[in-house]
Amino acid sequence: MSLNHDLSDLFKTFAAVMEIKGESVFKAIAFTKVARVLNDMTFDIRTAVEQGTLDGIEGIGKSSRAIIEEFVRTGKSRDFEEVAATVPKGLIPMLDIPGLGPKTIALLWRERNITSVEELTKAIADGRLAGLKGVGDKKIEQISQGISLREQAGKRSGIGEAQLVAHAFLARIRALPGVAQADLAGSLRRRKETIGDLDIVASVTNLQAMESISQAFTRLDGVARVLGQGLTKASILTERNLQIDLRIVPHNHFGAAIQYFTGSKEHNVKLRGLALAKGLTLNEWGLYKAKEYEQAKKETGQPPELEPCASKTEADIYRALGLEYIEPELREDRGEIEAAAEGKLPVLITRADIRGDLHTHTTASDGVNTIAEMAEAAKRLGYKFLAITDHSKSQVVANGLTADRLLNHVEAIHKAAVNIEGIRLLAGCEVDILADGSLDFDESILKELDFVVASPHVALRQDREKATARIVRAIESRYVNVIGHPTGRLINQREGLPLDFSRIFAVAAATGTALEINSGYPRLDLTDTVARAAVEAGCVLSINTDAHSAEQLDGIFYGIQVARRAWVSPKDVINCMTTAQLDKFIKRKR
Repeated sequence: MSLNHDLSDLFKTFAAVMEIKGESVFKAIAFTKVARVLNDMTFDIRTAVEQGTLDGIEGIGKSSRAIIEEFVRTGKSRDFEEVAATVPKGLIPMLDIPGLGPKTIALLWRERNITSVEELTKAIADGRLAGLKGVGDKKIEQISQGISLREQAGKRSGIGEAQLVAHAFLARIRALPGVAQADLAGSLRRRKETIGDLDIVASVTNLQAMESISQAFTRLDGVARVLGQGLTKASILTERNLQIDLRIVPHNHFGAAIQYFTGSKEHNVKLRGLALAKGLTLNEWGLYKAKEYEQAKKETGQPPELEPCASKTEADIYRALGLEYIEPELREDRGEIEAAAEGKLPVLITRADIRGDLHTHTTASDGVNTIAEMAEAAKRLGYKFLAITDHSKSQVVANGLTADRLLNHVEAIHKAAVNIEGIRLLAGCEVDILADGSLDFDESILKELDFVVASPHVALRQDREKATARIVRAIESRYVNVIGHPTGRLINQREGLPLDFSRIFAVAAATGTALEINSGYPRLDLTDTVARAAVEAGCVLSINTDAHSAEQLDGIFYGIQVARRAWVSPKDVINCMTTAQLDKFIKRKR
């Protein structure tokens, strides 16, 4: 649904431009909310426009509705263009610099006449920002790091953006005449958090169809430019500037091709080495007896038409090499081949193992759905428990709850629980971990809660020692059950806190405090490597959506994918506990 996301980006930029100009902060906040509503929608906004149902979408007001309707009809917004034309054109790309907000951009423009990323880079280099009020040495260093991150982000897309494009093209490829099977490959299939190029493998039963499929692929909707087109491979650049490589193979070689093009390179190199040690050779066409393959290739000068030992499925290839099947998420040469040879691969967590979400928000703070609506949505997902954890008072921008409002909210959750059968509702809070590690509420308030998620939201530029001590202090609170998004990082936008994880793991394991894999994209925090180290250190994890709407509860799959890359099993995750087991987990620390 790229239209939804295009509109979301438009409203986000619109709000930022208004802030740069110093216009109504309330309208900017309203447009930011519209951007989030559009981004979270599970249906195409075009349908709502055509059916005249925009009025029924909470958060979309009269002026927003007019902008949406015009954009759906024309692909443009005159209101936005008029406002954008009142500021220098180069200011808008500056919004893509992580850590550089509209207010600082406005300051740079008005006080130093900086109107582009290039001018900002030069100004940092020649010291022109020195003495600018509100932009000290730490801020300048932060901006410089943000520019570097922006450059890196231009080379790799976050999994959230890449996945939308990939699945749209995969569906179109599967619908092409002659395609027997098609699937994603490459780093997206391995569920890496950032993606370079997209890889798709398609198979045919009729070899005569290969050329027509290759040509048809280059003419699909969404293709901006053709980079190359041949019989078995075609490459295009999408309108969102992502390269997609399509490989076309005979159907009986699909397993070998999807294994080869899924990678990783390091995994495949080790796999080929294992094959050679067994007198075999492995490539994108299949697994062959090495001597026969080389002799046939020598005679023909091209890939031989031998009957492979295995090629139809990936499982066949791994089995022929004496290995358990290795899931795509594990193929990074991090010990998976050795574990597969010994029959010691982990039983990876799946969506079916999740019994509840323990970090969600409602209209009590900055969510868009009520307690009852979130509970009913969780029930539809088959959940047995749900923790409502609205923001604490320090999150003013998120309508954070004061102590009195929180206690009233706890009462409201408990009342709602009486009327909602089939799911256990926990009255909780996402409590801010302040800069010194103290919590946003004292123990007299926290003890009234069923569940506490403690998260860092501010002061995310602390040094390693301060940041670590801060998180450790929060972990040591008897009332904190989960540390939410522990580093505060955002993919391609913000690096987050530089934590000493070995120290954090030791305290978390000793106190029985879970560390969160936050499924909310672009957080995905903890990362896969850190989550694996946490489990190996004896910690338990919690996989949560941080959902601000009922629709966002479906985003749990992002966190599950991180956990699978981290070799995580259901036994390592508190969301996979029964309700009784979860109660014991909470009471044990208190």
